[in-house]
Formats: sequence, structure tokens, C-alpha cells
Amino acid sequence: MCPWGFDSDGLPLFVVYLRYVLHCSPFAAGFQPGGGENGGLMARTKQIRLYWVTTADHDEDWFIFAESAKNARAYHEDYEGYDKGAANSRLIVSNVTLKEFMNGTPPCHARFQDLFQIGFQNARTTSNRRGVKFSGEIFREGILEAIIELGRKQLASEAASSTAELDGVETGPRLVH
Repeated sequence: MCPWGFDSDGLPLFVVYLRYVLHCSPFAAGFQPGGGENGGLMARTKQIRLYWVTTADHDEDWFIFAESAKNARAYHEDYEGYDKGAANSRLIVSNVTLKEFMNGTPPCHARFQDLFQIGFQNARTTSNRRGVKFSGEIFREGILEAIIELGRKQLASEAASSTAELDGVETGPRLVH
């Protein structure tokens, strides 16, 4: 029997209190006794890191901006449709100082423009997989992403050649008997 009693949902009151202290109280939000201009609440700045996130199949390997390795893996698994625990992450840059991220608020995928701004270089590869170089290491996008990009290029090329073939030819609805 719980000596403190129970709430309306049947939870022991000490559990309800612990939830409050850990998640909702001013102390959980960064309150520092002694106050300050903002009434004691300190603005907590997020330290964004860059992780290289991979899976066993290497279909969707890419960089993720996140606060922690766990957040990077969870974001990648959810976004790409992998089971929990399928992704591995490796810290590449411990303090990213970009003012704006091309794909929105982290956690998010890095874009090439983001990577170039923090010192990555374009690494031309022969396998049709785009890549970047950082600290002497080459990182290549996932195989599936490379296939999708190749498909985009082929579709664009086919579309361009199809419109070139139709120059001067009138097209429109056809009546078929």
C-alpha cells in the first residue's frame, strides 16, 4: 500500500510528483535559484552536433544534425522507416555553428550546402554515389539515394530529349473510331 495515496488514475502520488519534478517543474526547464532578468529561467541553448548515421544495408546512410547520437539514430530510423535499433551513429562535428539549417530545425538531414558551409569538400566519386570529404575521410550517400538520384537524372535527360523530338509537331486530343 502506498503511504502517500493515489491520484484519480490510480498512480501513487509519489510517481505523479516525480513526473512533475523531472518533466514539468521550473527546475527541469533550467531554473536557477537566485533569479535574473528573466525571473530565474535561464535560456538553454541547444548544442547541435553532426552525426554520420548508417544501417547494415547502407541504403540510406547520411548525415543528421541532432543534439545527441540517440536523437540522430531515432530520427533516421523513423524518417527512413527502419526498426528501432537498426541505425548506428558516429559523431563527426561536435559543435555545429550554422545560423540556419537547410532542412529545418534539427534533428534533420544535412544538405550538401550545410556540409560545405562547415568545411566539407565535394568528393567526386566514380560509383554514381555523391560524396563529401572531411578530415581526410570520404563519406558517400546511401546506395538507395544514389539510385534515386541517378533515376532523376535519367528522367530529366529523357524528358529533355522527348521535348526536343516534339519540336514543330502539334499534339492534342485524338479522335479514335
